[in-house]
Amino acid sequence: MRLRSNFLALRCGVSTPVTIVSLIVLLIVGIGIYSWLSSAEKGPSFDPITASVIQGEFVSKVLDQGEIESSDNIEIRCEVKARNGQISVLEVAPEGIQVNPGDFLVQLDSASFEKELDEQNIAIASAKTKVIRAETTLETAKASKREYEEGVFVEALQTIENEIFDADSQIATAKQELEQSIAVMEHSEKLHSRGFITQRQLNADVFAVEKAKIAIEKAKNLLALSMQKKKVLVEVTQEKELTQLEAEIRAALVDLESEQRSFEVERQKLADIQEAIAKCRIVAPPGVNGQLVYAKESRGRGEEWILEEGASVRENQVLARVPDPKKMQVKALINEQSITQIEPNMPAIVRVDALNDIRLQGIVVKVNQYAESKGWFGSNVRKYAVLIRILDPPLTLKPGMNASVSIQSRFQKEALLAPLQAVYSVQDRSFCLVKTGDRYETREVLIDGDNSKMVLFKDGVNVGDQLVMNPGAFKEHMELPEVLADRSIELPDNVTLVKTAANGSSQRSDDEPSQSDRAVDKSGRSGRSGRRSSGGMVDGMMSKYDSNRDGTIDATEMADLTGRSKTIVSGADANSDEMVTKAELMIAANKLMSRRGGGPPSDGGKRGRPAPAVDGDSSGSQP
Repeated sequence: MRLRSNFLALRCGVSTPVTIVSLIVLLIVGIGIYSWLSSAEKGPSFDPITASVIQGEFVSKVLDQGEIESSDNIEIRCEVKARNGQISVLEVAPEGIQVNPGDFLVQLDSASFEKELDEQNIAIASAKTKVIRAETTLETAKASKREYEEGVFVEALQTIENEIFDADSQIATAKQELEQSIAVMEHSEKLHSRGFITQRQLNADVFAVEKAKIAIEKAKNLLALSMQKKKVLVEVTQEKELTQLEAEIRAALVDLESEQRSFEVERQKLADIQEAIAKCRIVAPPGVNGQLVYAKESRGRGEEWILEEGASVRENQVLARVPDPKKMQVKALINEQSITQIEPNMPAIVRVDALNDIRLQGIVVKVNQYAESKGWFGSNVRKYAVLIRILDPPLTLKPGMNASVSIQSRFQKEALLAPLQAVYSVQDRSFCLVKTGDRYETREVLIDGDNSKMVLFKDGVNVGDQLVMNPGAFKEHMELPEVLADRSIELPDNVTLVKTAANGSSQRSDDEPSQSDRAVDKSGRSGRSGRRSSGGMVDGMMSKYDSNRDGTIDATEMADLTGRSKTIVSGADANSDEMVTKAELMIAANKLMSRRGGGPPSDGGKRGRPAPAVDGDSSGSQP
């Protein structure tokens, strides 16, 4: 007994420090477990960073780069029309010099024109010779006409008139001889009757009478022939000869005019060549004073043309410009994402790199409607040119300098603003997590724009509201709407469906079954292959439109329907009690499918086109 007491006393004395240490450890562990349990009951700590809604000025800007140019440039162009389309530059004045009227600017190669000048002088001489010959031919033709009218015709007419006069004289002489012959014959007949002359003498006197008569007839014939010759000469020969001579005159005149036109063409060619030679030396036009700036031109594939000795230029190409230093502007190329925000008369700030970033005020004067050419290695992002007029340009501003442009696209003096990070968007709807005391409230807001830093509120918040930054990271504390699936696209009733085959496009009428329908008919299978049935369509319509879940679609519920759904539901009211039951809707759906070549599911598997799509029917696929 004594030994046991000593053992216990010895044991207690040895274990006392260990026991104390163990109790302390257990106490610490207990306190830790209690703290953890207490914190678990209270939930995790939630102390996000917030930002206040303020009222201030909202400014939205579009930033981009541009190039300084003058809005009023005197363009120096190549006015020479080269035969092969190009002409070389032999000499050019130094860029940047001050030019005055008449100062030398550019010398183009005129060697080919000088060679053409010698050849053209020869052509001019040949053309002039042809004109002289044509003039001589015309004068000869006119002289021939005068010769005939005043000489040949008059001579021929006079000769015929002389013949007529001779014929008249012969007739008169023959008549006189006839009278004498008749008198002699009558006297001879008296003498013969008395026997004083012989019969032979009488016959001679009778023959003399006959001879006188023949002379008269012959003279008359000569007179008639002369008269006829005169008539032919005056009425036929004269007209024929004059017509021929006038034709020769007209032909000679046409030939002369043709040769004269040819001569004028050759002379114009000579003038053009002389003008081209003169235009090969380009000087500053009258009234032009300023600094000479070489023109630049992009020719694709990353190449850039610039005026220099040996360069090739074409007609009407801009070689250099003399800008007006008092009318300067910036041409900025704005990305297509920002171009819709810019309009004429918007204010802008221009910073020029070469002028220590001084701020120049400007105003938008033009926004191009068409995008700039992308070039050979251009990106797919289209850019539009915007011209900003600088209001008070300094004299140190030079064309071609690089500039940064800040266009103020929107300004609102009193606006509700907050950092852009305080808004979370879900399917075109915006939400903020607003701190109200110790609570956090999810609030839907209307956004009226942003400037990449601050967001402009239209409705939903007030000045001083505390908005949680980056609310998307705390969605478990937000009451967000359910993410909705994409809605089906409904086409109008009058749209004809078009089906594209492998060999081209063909149009199918509403009553013609599709190829997939024909395949189902031939196989004899009654499965719908994913198409909706009348039962599925009715269930979908009742589920959506029977809002009070009383098993019918009443007049109030039908008033909210639109389009094809309203037509189907209102047409199913067979007893006109302004209430459609599921049975009535099923009958209407079966009739509709029957009219389209199908039928209810129990029609033996024979079917045509599927039932039409209606709002809320999600049991089948979209046609």
